[in-house]
Amino acid sequence: MAKTAKKKKKKTKSAKARKPTVYTCSACGKVTKTRSHLCSPAKTERVYICQYCGISTGDPRHVCAPMVAEMKYTCKNCGRVTPFRGAVCQPKAIK
Repeated sequence: MAKTAKKKKKKTKSAKARKPTVYTCSACGKVTKTRSHLCSPAKTERVYICQYCGISTGDPRHVCAPMVAEMKYTCKNCGRVTPFRGAVCQPKAIK
């Protein structure tokens, strides 16, 4: 009987997802992907990309007009706003 040799697949290194390098101006707070457009650039450790407007920012509390337009409920206890009724303990519709 002849043996059939199975070819083993080589394991390839998967491409690591790189975080985009983002710089923040320490003077005015502007965020950009290139150092040349800032007067005092500093490398930003954490980058947040807004799912509503697409802007990249170093501020995790970024609020934009498209985000505010989607907010439909507020919590009667703490005042938190959300587009989802189940995300707050005592939802109240925003009119």
